[in-house]
Amino acid sequence: MIKYIGSKRTLVPRIVALARAVRAATGARTVADLFTGTTRVAQALKSAGFAVTANDLASYSEVLAMTYVACDAATADVARLAALVQELNALPGIDGYVTRTFCEEARYFQPMNGRRIDAIRVAIDALARDPMEHAVLLTSLLEAADRVDSTTGVQMAYLKQWAARSFNPLVLRVPALLPGRGTAVCDDANALAARMAEVDVAYLDPPYN
Repeated sequence: MIKYIGSKRTLVPRIVALARAVRAATGARTVADLFTGTTRVAQALKSAGFAVTANDLASYSEVLAMTYVACDAATADVARLAALVQELNALPGIDGYVTRTFCEEARYFQPMNGRRIDAIRVAIDALARDPMEHAVLLTSLLEAADRVDSTTGVQMAYLKQWAARSFNPLVLRVPALLPGRGTAVCDDANALAARMAEVDVAYLDPPYN
């Protein structure tokens, strides 16, 4: 999962335990995660058997939510996804926005990986046959880039010296999809809360800025 300062990785077991306690006491089945971010909490709640609505204004978060919350592993064509990922991994790199912005003007990625990201990003638009497949492939690229970056997980910050992992080649993997269905939304939380269907549990972790 993508590293991100502010992640609730160590708190997830306690959050899920609280949700399960509410379910045991009230029969709760639905959860809204209105500031889902990397979807770490939403994924855990889905794995615990809740029907989750995952929302965030950030476009990267919507991609992750479509992959891990809205997509159902039981119906996904994993064989096709594996073939597409293999095809993307075989692409040679090209110079583009990521190479220029994040490898030459800054030091987020080694140029060899920046060029691969540029090539793969263009190819995903051509290969994906529907929005869900597009999101899954983008998630594969996001997670692959995260494994070879040279950052600490803070927005807009990179290391002065290259991180050791940044020398590794970029390799995409098929995301570990979860069974069950959920909903991915990209909206202002206040606007969504005013019109969405009632849920049993709300998990609210708003931005602290």
